[in-house]
Amino acid sequence: MADKMNVKFGANEETVPSCYYEFAKRYPDSSGKTYQGFVTTSADKIFESTNK
Repeated sequence: MADKMNVKFGANEETVPSCYYEFAKRYPDSSGKTYQGFVTTSADKIFESTNK
C-alpha cells in the first residue's frame, strides 16, 4: 500500500497517500502480439491505497 506523507495546504497540514507503483509483465498471445491495453479490474490496489 502507499505510504502516507504530510502536505501543507495553506495554513493546514494534512496526511495524504503518496504514490504506489505496480508493474505488470506482459506476455505475447498466440499470434505473438503483446496486449497494450489496461485492465481496470486488475488495478484495485492502486485505487484502494491512494483513496483517502
